[in-house]
Amino acid sequence: MINGSFVFGMDDDDEGVFARTVDWAIAQGIETATFHILTPYPGTALHQRLAAEGRITTADWDLYDTRHAVFRPARMSAEALEEGYRQAYRTFYRWSSIGRGAWAHDSLGDGLRHAAYAAGWKKLEPMWDWVIRAGRLGMMRPVLDAILSGFTAGGGASPAREGERTARSERRAAPSSR
Repeated sequence: MINGSFVFGMDDDDEGVFARTVDWAIAQGIETATFHILTPYPGTALHQRLAAEGRITTADWDLYDTRHAVFRPARMSAEALEEGYRQAYRTFYRWSSIGRGAWAHDSLGDGLRHAAYAAGWKKLEPMWDWVIRAGRLGMMRPVLDAILSGFTAGGGASPAREGERTARSERRAAPSSR
């Protein structure tokens, strides 16, 4: 599976970058995506450049989390950058987008895995938050592994399992030496 990670707020980014990026990711069949706002961390060349240009807007380190615009973007407002970032998540994880992404795959198994994973990850996010906070993630891992291994390429049978099945069939078909 592929998790796409995208950063918004580059100097060439305008307000259309959010829709273009999300549309591209969905068309490629990317199962999960994380979106970020460009964050010029202190001590980096980016921070030095933006500070020299007078574009750093806050030194509140709690906002340096890739979810807040802490600088003045070149081709949109900081508010538009933050709203576009939030809209990218909403659009990518809409049911219709999950369906479009699932259909982008070559096989039914890959499409089903995509739909199950994308929906299970984001649509059930409050449940996962509770599972993690309750310290129960270890109990869920075998369930997750079983579910995800059932949605492999080739309509549900992994190459290893298909090879085992073929070997068993050949042994049954071979004449016995006894």
